[in-house]
Amino acid sequence: MAGTYSIQNIIPLIGATLNRDSTLTLSPITLTATAADNRGTVKLNQNSQLILYLRYITGAAETNNILQMTVEFSPDGTLFYQEATEEASTTTVTEYQATRQFTGTAAATTYSFRVAIPVADIDRVRISFAESGVVTNFGTLSCLAVISSQ
Repeated sequence: MAGTYSIQNIIPLIGATLNRDSTLTLSPITLTATAADNRGTVKLNQNSQLILYLRYITGAAETNNILQMTVEFSPDGTLFYQEATEEASTTTVTEYQATRQFTGTAAATTYSFRVAIPVADIDRVRISFAESGVVTNFGTLSCLAVISSQ
């Protein structure tokens, strides 16, 4: 893997396998409405960057479903803190627990995303996925993590 990071490791996080010959096999998991059902943790080993590669496939006959991703950080591998976002007004900055969302507009369609997460100050990241807006058929997901350091 090229770039300014000299050390890069691929970790199959959810719905993927790293084979003995260093190739990857995607075996998408079926999503649910509960994020705790679809969760993976990455130990960072003092790496400074985490990139997630997501492959989200919407269910048959399902449109406008939403893949929800919750990112939690741990400085010690035990206590986890949900990612935050903020909204600023003239005199107040309001903090919110963040949930990242990706909308799958067409049925039985593959969507691929690359998400960068800065992680220089933590020991582990826990990533959880859920799907909302599902009428009958939940979609599937594979997630690869790439941790990098210089």
